[in-house]
Amino acid sequence: MNYYQYKEFVVNYKPFEWEINSKETRDNFKNKHSFVIHFIRFLKVKNFINEIIKIEKITKPKIFDVGAYPGNMVLLSKKIFSEISKYVLIGLDLNEEFKKKMKNLNVDCINTEIDPSFPDKHEMIDWKLNDFDICYLLDTIEHLVDPIYCLGQINKSLKKNGYLIITTDNITNFLYITDMLRKGKSPNVHPVLSSMVYRGNHRPHHKEFSKFELEFILQRCGFEIINHQYFDRMQGEFFIDTKKNVLKKHKIKKTFKNVLHEIIKKTGFLIKHLRNHQIILARKNKNIEEILDLRKTTTSKEEWLKIRKQTIGY
Repeated sequence: MNYYQYKEFVVNYKPFEWEINSKETRDNFKNKHSFVIHFIRFLKVKNFINEIIKIEKITKPKIFDVGAYPGNMVLLSKKIFSEISKYVLIGLDLNEEFKKKMKNLNVDCINTEIDPSFPDKHEMIDWKLNDFDICYLLDTIEHLVDPIYCLGQINKSLKKNGYLIITTDNITNFLYITDMLRKGKSPNVHPVLSSMVYRGNHRPHHKEFSKFELEFILQRCGFEIINHQYFDRMQGEFFIDTKKNVLKKHKIKKTFKNVLHEIIKKTGFLIKHLRNHQIILARKNKNIEEILDLRKTTTSKEEWLKIRKQTIGY
């Protein structure tokens, strides 16, 4: 699938009824489905799927999606691959309407906890998946208290040399830095948005990561990074012109504040690692059994200091 085919797919996409939030108050999100709101992010995902196809010549992949709601990747994947041998969605609080719709698309659902360190965790069900080719973990890892557990389960479910695609916010985002300089504001979420207050099924952000943190975590879970890109996600900046049936970008209101913000943002984003989002293509290079030493924890200060020295040099 090339860029123009992807764009056509987005314009003609028929969203699931739960994809459009009727109570949305933000103008740039009103009456839009997820592929329009997150147009750039899913474009990047599509490009990485193309890269996997180019490397592996996959024609009938086995795919699973962790943190799968709203399920839209099912339809994009089915558009990219002419045939999918098995597709599984893994998530929390997948309701009967969702599961029924997915079953009609020949997709299995596993309703389970993927973050057992969350303060009020839910029932955990064994995934029982083996030898899958591709896993999606899209805008999910930042919601997890313990990403090690989830990545370990993903490792067990993928075949050797299977692929993992991750999208997530970038903690070294230039806009976070300007907020710290101007307001002394932390890039961490406000405590009222965290599990300190809300412990329901919609999990708030727990931690955002830099590339180097993600690389360390992935290595501990048996993955190597094949490709990593920073990008401006431009969330909510596109819309569909229904009269012409084309995708367009919103024009910003030319107030002094808006223009200044755009200039500052675009200037900062010239430096790649200061952009606000990132995508990773990782490959499973070790089984869990092969990396137990990397996943070691200790209560010995002497042993911890030795591990620290070997890892970060001091």
